Amino acid sequence: MSGGADPLLTFEVGEAHAALPLSMVREVVDCPPIVPVPGSHPHVAGVTLSGGVAVPVYDLRLFPAFWDPPTSAAGGGQPRHLIIVGYGEVVVALLGARTDLLERVEPETPESAGEDPIRREFVRGVVKSGARSIALLDPERLFASLGVPADGFRSTREDEREENPAG
Repeated sequence: MSGGADPLLTFEVGEAHAALPLSMVREVVDCPPIVPVPGSHPHVAGVTLSGGVAVPVYDLRLFPAFWDPPTSAAGGGQPRHLIIVGYGEVVVALLGARTDLLERVEPETPESAGEDPIRREFVRGVVKSGARSIALLDPERLFASLGVPADGFRSTREDEREENPAG
């Protein structure tokens, strides 16, 4: 990781403090209407419109694999914001509370997370802001675990350098 002033968007997920690189965030808005999707996982809050496009909305408070121990974190602040994130060609939204901008400092190691309830596999590092420890989320692992298509995914047929097995 490089030091310096790469800004982060911090937000609360339940009682945990988390952050994503600001470069991934397309916008943060007050929570608009969300349409539930019947039969989806509990952590899929539904879909909403952003710029005329349907965007899936995830509530990490209800995603058991995100927490250590695996559970849900319905406590803490109610999500009042929708954090719209660009992940390659895909746009997704996360529910969060108390969003803020933080100039990045050199993160500590994931082992320094201490009492943080977010599972370490989703944490790239920990940054400090005053007395708060903020988990810098690993977007690739987080979005892959939510089922979001991989950034830059290409099928073998799309790769022109791949040898054609038919000759």
